[in-house]
Order: sequence, then structure tokens, then C-alpha cells
Amino acid sequence: MKALPFPCIRPAQDRVLEALPAMGSILSGNDALRGAIADGLMLKDPGAAYYVYECSGEPGRVTGVVAICPTSVLAGGKGVASADVAAAAHAIAELKVQPRPVSLAYEASPVMDIILGAAKEGASLYAVTDPAGITHRAWEVKREDAVAAIRAMLDQVPEPALADDPAYAAALAGASQLLADEARAAGTYTGKEPFNFAVAALFPAAQVSGGAPQVPTGLLTHQVARF
Repeated sequence: MKALPFPCIRPAQDRVLEALPAMGSILSGNDALRGAIADGLMLKDPGAAYYVYECSGEPGRVTGVVAICPTSVLAGGKGVASADVAAAAHAIAELKVQPRPVSLAYEASPVMDIILGAAKEGASLYAVTDPAGITHRAWEVKREDAVAAIRAMLDQVPEPALADDPAYAAALAGASQLLADEARAAGTYTGKEPFNFAVAALFPAAQVSGGAPQVPTGLLTHQVARF
């Protein structure tokens, strides 16, 4: 599986409790997002990183890794078509930011568990409890050796399975296609553009057989084109 570190747009660490309830407004359009970045409410990481994400509450604790994957991982949403999906695809393409990671299930290994456990020994970027009592934590992994270790393990993993709402996966695939069509029409398409990748939260399949958690909207986002 190809799963890469990425530069993230996310809330400022000391303002996350202010930012998350306002995500509907912040992600309503490019001007609003630019304003939030200029204000320091949101920030654009200058370099690429993986993120370890932990969700804890009922019925337990789940740990995943957040990375960008080729949009082929969205195949589980293929064939899902509706006016709502089309509208969501256009909204994402216009915003040029994927608002939250798509949840995927992959076959984890004891070695990956050790690597992610080591990442969680440091201070977390975020620790936020939502109104449902679920606590969401995230750690940034950008140290070269740790990034290399995660990438090496993910390279050995078979393609993951969709563990999210198929309609959301279909909207992400649709947004990617819209942006690709624009680039082809402009004669600038290369196949390497960020919109050819989707940010995903990869969870061990054994831990999410009853359904995978969703990373809160706006916590870890992926810019798919310039705005």
C-alpha cells in the first residue's frame, strides 16, 4: 500500500477548542479558510508528516495512522451516485481541501503497533473530548527515522478496505475527478497533483470490525489544489 506523509492544514494547537466548533464556517469557502489561517486559528504545516490518531471511549480505544493514499483506495464508494454526492464533490473541489480523512481498515502487524506506540509516548498535538464523550488525540510524526519506519511498514500492507460512509468516499473520488478534468482542460495535468491522493485514517481491521471511528472534521485536512 502506498501511504505517504503529507503537509497538513489543521487548527493551531493552542486554539483547537475554539476552531473545531467553528469548522462549518472555517471550511465554508476559500476566503473563510484563508482568514482563519491569517488569524492564526488554522495553520499550514510547512513540511510533510504522518499523524498518529487515537480515539477512545465506548466501546474502547482505537489507534490509527493518518497518511495520504492514491485515490484508488476510494473504490469502495464506486457506484454510489446521488445529488447529495455530486453536491459534496463540487463543494470539496471548490474548497480544494479534503475536510477530514476517509476511514480505512488495513491488516496491521505487531511491529506497526510498536512503532505507533512509540510515537504516542511523546506529547500529543491535540487531546479533545467531544460532546459524545469520545476523546480524540493526535501526534505528529516527522522525525526522519520514524517516518521511514512507518512508510516501510505500510509499503508491505495490502490495499486497505473502505471503513467509512461510501457516499463520502464517492464524493472525494468525484472531487478528484473534477479537479483532474480542470487540469486536463488547462493542459497542466501531470498525474502527480495532490488531488490524486486522499488523506486517510488507517485503522487495524481487527479493531474496527464493528465500524471505524471518524477523525473530527477540520482536525487533520489535506489541501488538494491551490486556493
